[in-house]
Amino acid sequence: MSIKSFQLLFLLSTVVGFAALPACKLDPPKISGMQAGFVCSEDTDGGVAPVDAEADAADDGGDGGDAGNGIDNVVPPVSCTADNAMAFPYAPGYTTDVGVKGMVDSTITKMSLSDKAWQMRGTKYGNPFGAQFTDIQRSIDTAGIRGFRYRDASRGMNLGEDMSGHRPNAGKLNGEHVGFSTAFPVSMARGAAWDLDLEYAIGEAIGDEMQAAKETLLLAPCMNLLRHPFWGRAQETYGEDSYHIGRLATAMTLGVQQHIAANAKHFMAYDIEKKREQNNSQLDEQTLREVYGRHFRMVVQDGGVASVMASYNKVNGIKSTQNAHTLTDVLRTDFGFKGFVLSDWWAMPASSAASTDPTILAADAVMAVKAGLDVDLPWALSYGQLEKIVASKAGLTEDDLNVSVRRVLEQKFRFNAQPLTGAVGIGSQHTLYSKSRISCDGTHIALAEKAALESMVLLKNDGGTLPIKQTTATVAVVGATVPYLTTNGGSTNTGGLVNFAQDVRTGDLGSSRVYSDPKKDVGAFAGICMAAGGVPMEVADANNVRTSGTCENAPPINVTTATTSDGDLSPAMAAASAADFVVVVAGLTAQDEGEDYTQAADRDSLSLDAKQTDPKFMGIQNNLITAVAGLGKPMVVVLIGGSVIDMPWLTNPNVKAVVMAWYPGMVGGTALGKLLFGKANFSGKLPLTWGKRAEDYDTWNGMGTTMFNYYVGYHWFDFKGITPVYPFGYGLSYTNYEYRKLQLGCSDMTKGAVLPVVVNVANTGTVAGDEIVEVYVSFVGTTARRPAKELKGFARVHLEAGQEKQITIPVRLSDLDYFQTDSADPTAGKWVVETGTVKVQVGGSSDKLPLTQTVLVNGY
Repeated sequence: MSIKSFQLLFLLSTVVGFAALPACKLDPPKISGMQAGFVCSEDTDGGVAPVDAEADAADDGGDGGDAGNGIDNVVPPVSCTADNAMAFPYAPGYTTDVGVKGMVDSTITKMSLSDKAWQMRGTKYGNPFGAQFTDIQRSIDTAGIRGFRYRDASRGMNLGEDMSGHRPNAGKLNGEHVGFSTAFPVSMARGAAWDLDLEYAIGEAIGDEMQAAKETLLLAPCMNLLRHPFWGRAQETYGEDSYHIGRLATAMTLGVQQHIAANAKHFMAYDIEKKREQNNSQLDEQTLREVYGRHFRMVVQDGGVASVMASYNKVNGIKSTQNAHTLTDVLRTDFGFKGFVLSDWWAMPASSAASTDPTILAADAVMAVKAGLDVDLPWALSYGQLEKIVASKAGLTEDDLNVSVRRVLEQKFRFNAQPLTGAVGIGSQHTLYSKSRISCDGTHIALAEKAALESMVLLKNDGGTLPIKQTTATVAVVGATVPYLTTNGGSTNTGGLVNFAQDVRTGDLGSSRVYSDPKKDVGAFAGICMAAGGVPMEVADANNVRTSGTCENAPPINVTTATTSDGDLSPAMAAASAADFVVVVAGLTAQDEGEDYTQAADRDSLSLDAKQTDPKFMGIQNNLITAVAGLGKPMVVVLIGGSVIDMPWLTNPNVKAVVMAWYPGMVGGTALGKLLFGKANFSGKLPLTWGKRAEDYDTWNGMGTTMFNYYVGYHWFDFKGITPVYPFGYGLSYTNYEYRKLQLGCSDMTKGAVLPVVVNVANTGTVAGDEIVEVYVSFVGTTARRPAKELKGFARVHLEAGQEKQITIPVRLSDLDYFQTDSADPTAGKWVVETGTVKVQVGGSSDKLPLTQTVLVNGY
């Protein structure tokens, strides 16, 4: 990008705060639900309202806790039943639409066998509509019914992939034609925000942009359990706890489905990238349903999700796309799923083996259809044989196909995805789509900033190093420039460079990649410059890598930036030496962690620069951090990545402050600047357990068969008695919180009851902030295999300095169940709520739960 373009961007963002661009004016984010009406009559980019981190903080995020101001209310415990259960938000489930059923009945009777078969597959193999690999994001139109248009996602709508045989052309990055949409912080970051209202709003925003682009099925939420931080796609999920993931994924699903259909992926027990098509997840039935299935059960029963994606891997030796036990016995019969199941792209056996033998394809198709796979993507390979199989009576009948076709049509009609012409989707559309780019997106960009503000985690802050003092004369923002090697979203162009001090890192380059308009992006240096009151002027090279920059008109604080030069630390160290405060930005590249096909795949070490092979870059980021620490200046290390990163310098007495920023989205730099200067307060808390070493976690085979343990994350650390660096739910703030007066609204609970957990939270510090309140339960005296404690509720509460609030967090009795296997049939069993005493603990992290009460449960 040219110097002029950067200057224009930052002049607009700083001088006028994006508010002086009147062509597209949207209301500010309405985090609790749908946005209000708007005026957007031109296909131009709208203004971005600046986010006020304090004024915009919601009293009630998290798990739907009722945040009130009455701090002295006494809650007499009563006997709780289904009849007097308190409301439980974000759990409407499926609704029955008689009209949709009638449309399906009428339509299916008019369809030919071929029309039906085309509802169950992607585009034709040997595709006449376009190149074979540039038309894989849709099912074809047939019988007057539009095929689904699919888009990958988790942090936004992926317009880098093809649709209808052509690639988007809003811009060209790394040799790839792309389209521009809003890039939100990755799901793992939003897991650290613990905010259901926020996640609903982000889902609604992405669904809105999908509807604007006439795309009809979002391949999100990604909701796999993070079993080990080595997983290359860790950034795409929400964390390590089933309940936490289930609540956030449900909120996102409900938001997306205000517009179009959502897709819960990847089902199931999928969390190893390398050789993912051949990997086998071996696990017992309790582990399968309770640990790796519970969050999918929640997004089905609470979220009414339209579709589920069958994963690449095998489960107990059987491919997920052909596994009747997981797709039918568990997903449909047990969980009550009412949508349709589609395959991951090339997840059928013949696809991954590149086989076109009709006999093999037909056998695969018969097994998959009978198992419960409704749609085979991206090509009509195995399911390209359906007409022949039915005609020859070779294992399937037309009635077998009708089952799947009904499921697909129900969701098309439910979300108005079927029209060949005119508008698609439901609800009101807020943004516009033209020339492969989303416009009128000011609200969404503001929402992305809010998500970044809420998600960054302050890991260490010794001696009040942060916020940066206003008396600081010079702040240097430094970071290494390191090379990476990937296929850049599948193109033939490989490689690139990351300047961590200045570049915008939104995540890996796999299927979840999102390209935001570079003119609207804000990296670390730019955001810190703006927070200091300056205007960043950046220079980019031919590869759009920021190589230098200045911060203009920022008295009294001068902000500088520098990076390394071909492995030489000198330029960065010179800037650090001349500064009074140093921000070192370090992190992972798209080569370090990512999807299998990008040449990144899984990590094999928790270290920075672990995959560098050139001696100039091996260990360069840790070396830079250590060298800056050697200067003895006030400093903070800001980490960019999707999960745990080893910090060998953490105990260095000069490294007094550390921030985990994750991949913070397109305007993460804006949020970072506000947080570092204290214009906003840190409130993010870890959605994972930060171990001391890779060996602290369960076994990582990397490929082949892996035994999946019942205990995962903090459950594993509790079970093994391992002390982590930072526990699940941990995060610091610029203020302090105190927990008082825990009350339980139930003396005893029976089936259908919801427990009101009432607690007072006080901000005992001098600045406003958001606290995340966490509720854990334990079954006293249980003889079943159960974790030592389990998260069963959470809420985000905003408190002004000195303020105290009484909040109520609902805990459903049904969420306290476990899966009891049948001794006569190891693949069967039932969900059981134990009778007995349940201990309820409340606090600010999994290792600090100062308040405890008990309640009697009458199980079932």
